[in-house]
Amino acid sequence: MHAVCKHLTIIMETLIINIKTEDDKMLFLSLAKRLRLTTKSLTETDKEDYGLLKAMLEAESGEYVSRDEVMKALNS
Repeated sequence: MHAVCKHLTIIMETLIINIKTEDDKMLFLSLAKRLRLTTKSLTETDKEDYGLLKAMLEAESGEYVSRDEVMKALNS
């Protein structure tokens, strides 16, 4: 008898869905529970943090900026 090794690839992704009604929210939560998926509701702070991080990553140039330049930009 030969042992067979199968490789299992697990893909974990995050899906963000903007829900408009409480009924839709309950439907999605019910479906997620049935599919044994984890869920998390994002707070307004979570959304703001994500937006800020996204903007910072998009603006990242890799160039060094001195403290004086940063302070000058903040004060203008």
